[in-house]
Amino acid sequence: MDIKREINHKLYMQREENIKHLDYEREFGFYKSISSGNMEEVVRRYQRYLDSNGNQTEDQRNGTLSKNPIQNRKYHFAILGALAARFCVEDGLEREVAYSMTDVYIQRMDEVSDIETIESLQWQMIKDFTERMQETRKKDIYSKQITKCIDYIYNNLHKKLRSTEIAEYLQMTPAYLSKLFSKEVGMPLSAYIKDQRLVAAAQMLRFSDFSIAEIADYFEFSSQSHFTSSFQEKYKLTPKKYRDKYSHKALDN
Repeated sequence: MDIKREINHKLYMQREENIKHLDYEREFGFYKSISSGNMEEVVRRYQRYLDSNGNQTEDQRNGTLSKNPIQNRKYHFAILGALAARFCVEDGLEREVAYSMTDVYIQRMDEVSDIETIESLQWQMIKDFTERMQETRKKDIYSKQITKCIDYIYNNLHKKLRSTEIAEYLQMTPAYLSKLFSKEVGMPLSAYIKDQRLVAAAQMLRFSDFSIAEIADYFEFSSQSHFTSSFQEKYKLTPKKYRDKYSHKALDN
């Protein structure tokens, strides 16, 4: 069976068996929690990642990259490290630091031959990236309230975010939150939320196969045209042209 036929056969079997890879909330939300330095969220999401790793459940799957269970875990380890590094670089970690970390951890992983040790090393890598992002973000001089606000936004970009709800979560009035946020961050709260949604959307365009319409809908844009115009204003490219230029597939060619 040639590669194209094998791919088509695999897609057919996935449809027949209702097998799906991790969606954004389960996969990209996990990487975003690492790059935001949110250890509590990382712990929560990592357990869900492990529940899906290696095709151990029926409907939550990362994909089979090798029929050998140990080799399969090693491949996923390498992918996780590479994506964690890219997300952290985009959120402020020095490029050489991020990729050197990935290289070292993958080299260490390559020396072990049991799943328990691989998982232990994988958690060490995730924790290392998260802690380094915590230190990176401390360089931003924000109050505890605004730092907590930013964390809340990171974790809820795919939901409707209203200033009244965020203010209630932070136990302050919307007016005070708006004033404090603008003062410390340098832009209105609504503008920051929109900007971070566009940043996350750009990551999806680069690293996933979700359609532009699905991405626009996921991040609560009123329409695909609204998303396209907002994206083009920030990145000077339409979502399609951005994906064509910067997707992992384009960069690998």
